[in-house]
Amino acid sequence: MKIAVAALVPLAIAACSPLEPLPLGVETSSPVLATSHLQSGPSVEYQGYRVVQPDDWRSLNDTQKGH
Repeated sequence: MKIAVAALVPLAIAACSPLEPLPLGVETSSPVLATSHLQSGPSVEYQGYRVVQPDDWRSLNDTQKGH
């Protein structure tokens, strides 16, 4: 238990300490434009479907099994 307390004390002190100010000129630098070659949307269109009663699962399993 003492080791855990000893490990947490530096973290608590660091969390309570004030942050260093940012260097001057940082806020006036030009922003970096992020570009991407990815598509802006999905390449697959949504095709709606109607809700129906479930089919017989045994026949579905048999057809997938190859019987």
